[in-house]
Amino acid sequence: MCRTSFIIILLAALFGLCHSQSYTPTWSSINSRPLPEWYDQSKFGIFIQWGVYSVPAYATPMVPTAEWYWHTLENPDLDDGATQAYHNKSYGPDFSYQSFAPMFKANLFDVQLWSEVIRASGARYVVLTSKHHEGYTNWPSAESWGWNSADVGPMMDIVGTISKEFKQSGLYMGLYYSLFEWYNPLYLANKDSGVPPTSNSYITEVMMPQLLDIVNTYQPDIIWSDGDWEQNSTYWESTDFLAWLYTNSSVKDTVVTNDRWGADCRGKNGGFWTPTDRYDPLRLVGHKWENCYTIGTSWGYNQYEPLAAYQTTTQLLEAMVTTVSCGGNFLLDVGPTSDGIIPLIMQDRLLDIGDWMGINGEAIYNSTPWRVQNDTADIWYTYNADSDVIYAFSFTWPVGGQLQLHSPIGNPYSTIEILGVNAVIQWWGPNHSIPGMKIFLPPLAPSEYPPHGVYVFALYNVQ
Repeated sequence: MCRTSFIIILLAALFGLCHSQSYTPTWSSINSRPLPEWYDQSKFGIFIQWGVYSVPAYATPMVPTAEWYWHTLENPDLDDGATQAYHNKSYGPDFSYQSFAPMFKANLFDVQLWSEVIRASGARYVVLTSKHHEGYTNWPSAESWGWNSADVGPMMDIVGTISKEFKQSGLYMGLYYSLFEWYNPLYLANKDSGVPPTSNSYITEVMMPQLLDIVNTYQPDIIWSDGDWEQNSTYWESTDFLAWLYTNSSVKDTVVTNDRWGADCRGKNGGFWTPTDRYDPLRLVGHKWENCYTIGTSWGYNQYEPLAAYQTTTQLLEAMVTTVSCGGNFLLDVGPTSDGIIPLIMQDRLLDIGDWMGINGEAIYNSTPWRVQNDTADIWYTYNADSDVIYAFSFTWPVGGQLQLHSPIGNPYSTIEILGVNAVIQWWGPNHSIPGMKIFLPPLAPSEYPPHGVYVFALYNVQ
């Protein structure tokens, strides 16, 4: 390298250091941080809920979330005692929840197979449970001695194993982390006492060291916080952590966070918004958001869940399209079994989505909301600013072979393509009685239809 080139590189590095943004522990400062571009461009991710709760793998319609098994067991009024009755019959009344941990073997876990299935789905990022509300950590946390995946159960660093493989395969890697723990004695000792954060031993001895540990050790691309609702963000010292994360951590320029940092935060403070689970406002909300969604009803694996509770591929694709059309990201959950298998019905849905994304991904990745999000409940739009292409999604293939789009404005130079169909597409309009564009769909043999019931039209030279 010549001396001149070396000086240029050195000056560029120094300039970057001098102009590195610093953030203070206030929400006004934290909220001013721009969202790293990779997250908005990715659009589609996979949530993985895996822990000790994957052993009993049981939930009832009244509390349909299997990862809440311990809490429902200890609070039988939540489901009229159904979980407690199941537990006593299956394991005995003296069998503690902690006794499930040695049964969390992960003996069939194949991280490369997981990576292959998730990449085949078309997902660009993953969010893995590092710790749920039960307090069991999927990494060897010093603050959770004897209650983590390296000390009991799989006897391995799950977070480390998955993070390494997924990052090497080209996926962005995120970590879900629960701020609170249902039955941690340090948390229970002062959760209702009004103890100032500086005197809160749970924050200083458990939560904050664990957050710093997962960032410094695994360098995640996302910190997906949860378990926030019992306290405000001052109690959790959320702005202190986020100011450090955005200013001084090794991932300060690339990491993304959500908004679950206190009872005062959802839909207001933090990174992207996740005000509720399965959040899909069906409109623009003026801020980046995410729809965390399930294939069935439960997040953790529920062996008791009926087939009818699982959504079809078409239903999942429709949820993705409405989410992306309105500026959101779609985070789809899978709940592996305790031995480490992604249930086959979930694998089937992921591979189907990947099949569809292989044809239509250009209408999802790197897209932005168009000037109109939808015409009807069955017609939605996205826009790619780089190629100046508008994409219209139709949830039906209309009888009669004519599809009316109300919002696009065509001209003599406009052309239309149906992604996945090799045919010349004719269109007509507008006139005084019918605005927009009427598309004449080609006659197709059954094998020629694009898959999974969501059809994408690329509109060129259209306003």
